[in-house]
Amino acid sequence: MSFGDDLDQERERVLRGVRDASAGWAQAMRTHKLAPPDAGFAGRLRGLAEAAAREQLAWENADAAGLHWRPVPGAENAEPPYELLPGTGRRGPVELWKRFDAAVAQLNRAITGSSASTVANAFGGLADIASELAEAVAREDEDAALVAERLRRRGAA
Repeated sequence: MSFGDDLDQERERVLRGVRDASAGWAQAMRTHKLAPPDAGFAGRLRGLAEAAAREQLAWENADAAGLHWRPVPGAENAEPPYELLPGTGRRGPVELWKRFDAAVAQLNRAITGSSASTVANAFGGLADIASELAEAVAREDEDAALVAERLRRRGAA
């Protein structure tokens, strides 16, 4: 096997990783688009964080292999699914949501260019904040469940 064959195999491995990460990202977006406002919100945020982290890794590998992102014209105006938009009753700390909105804007700007490294970094930033939000929302849900249980017990007593 020649050096060129090794490079071709590595490039194919990287491209497969990019395709797999992209499919996971698309699935995470679909879960938010089709979601009712329910207790599964924290899990969907966690799934989004995991998908973004996979995208980050895939694009870091792509960058290391010398590949570029294919620019998405007009993406700077893209919006996330409805339940992730400001003003939709999204649960969690306001400050974390401000950081999330900034991370979405950063990703949208990144994908209008061709730098795999910039795209990887933007996905990484979104992964981090979505993970923090998932944990915060899960804690809020747990706290609300405890309060509801205490109220139920008081009512039964």
